Amino acid sequence: MTARLTKKRHSLALKIIASVGVILLSAFSAWAYFNLRQYRAKVMSHIICDCDRLSKAILLGTHYAMMFNAREDINQIINNMGRLEGLEHVRIYNKAGQIKFSNVKQEVGSTTGIETQACIICHRDKPPLEHVQLDYRKRFIPRQQGGRSIGVITPIYNEPGCSAGNCHAHPAGKKILGALDVVISLSQADARIYCYQRRLVMFAVLVFVATAAIVIFVLGRFFISPIRRVVEGTEAIARGRYDALAEFKKDDEIGGLAAAVDHMGREIGQKQQALNLQKDEYQRLFELVPCIISVQDRNYRLISYNREFSKRFAPQPGDFCYTAYKGRTEKCKRCPVEKTFQDGRPHYSEETGINKDGTLTHWIVKTAAMKDENGDVIGAMEMSLDITHLKQLEDLLAQSEKKYYAIFNNIPNPVFVLDKNLLEILDCTNSVGRLYGYRK
Repeated sequence: MTARLTKKRHSLALKIIASVGVILLSAFSAWAYFNLRQYRAKVMSHIICDCDRLSKAILLGTHYAMMFNAREDINQIINNMGRLEGLEHVRIYNKAGQIKFSNVKQEVGSTTGIETQACIICHRDKPPLEHVQLDYRKRFIPRQQGGRSIGVITPIYNEPGCSAGNCHAHPAGKKILGALDVVISLSQADARIYCYQRRLVMFAVLVFVATAAIVIFVLGRFFISPIRRVVEGTEAIARGRYDALAEFKKDDEIGGLAAAVDHMGREIGQKQQALNLQKDEYQRLFELVPCIISVQDRNYRLISYNREFSKRFAPQPGDFCYTAYKGRTEKCKRCPVEKTFQDGRPHYSEETGINKDGTLTHWIVKTAAMKDENGDVIGAMEMSLDITHLKQLEDLLAQSEKKYYAIFNNIPNPVFVLDKNLLEILDCTNSVGRLYGYRK
């Protein structure tokens, strides 16, 4: 029983620690996830804004050259901008999707399809969109060597100076002349995010371990250890140490529980002491009662018996009642115990048996049912009162009466026994008939 209680106690401690650990781990994981997500979104937002500002700066830088169609100046500006660290591509598309200017010479003159990632941003609707918000003009581009880049498309609008110029005027109804595509590498940003993520995870792990250690210490110091002491005290009470929790002092709920268990243990101890006294008294009465008492199970095997029974019949362990009482090998034909097993009621009978010294004995038997908590008869108590002396007195009285009648009947003179009041003849000797001629 102690091992089972110890196992349950350890299981409770593990459950508490595991539950707290899961809660802490979930809380720190959620905190780290949302913190990292917010940081990543913040970094990406800054990069997108910087990319958009860079696009506007390039457009402003090439605006004067575009007004005069100074292609060499435009190429020089784009090539110079392409030397910036992290800037991978700077492209200017015309309305047909042809790359007119780029910091990568191999791309100049090539045409992209409308369905490409760069063009579909504006051309997913018909007619194409003229104004698109910044969040919709960005795109993420995976790189073959690993990593990723971000591109921002910026429309080049037809200004009044372009439609009225003498060099290469565009129709006033043409609102979009082309687009500027700026692609920036995210290697540094991803590295910074990864570094932040690693530091965040390490910080979360350290905080989790520290918090878990503090929580485990608090649980062990203020909960697990007091509960263990209460359980050990309860086990000691079960073993008979009813004052095991008398010295447990704690001003909280566990202390209140310990006080209640201590009070319960003391009451149990008092009641157990009273029960033991009562049991001893009953046992003493059971042993010293002058009648014979035995207890049998439903197989008629002796379960218990008192000292008088043992002195009279000298039973052996495992004996049946009919073997101990009468030396029989099978159940008695008229058995009051059997009737009690059948109906659960008391029954009486007069029995004759053999004492252990071989003398004949007589007793009057009364049976009583023994029932379990469900009311089923599981045994029977057989109480026997020895009437051997009365039987002997009856035999002596019968013999004396027989002797009296023999003497009375053989008196030679007539003798009458008369009723005191009526003077009726109650009895007379045999000689009366011979003398008076009347039959006795």
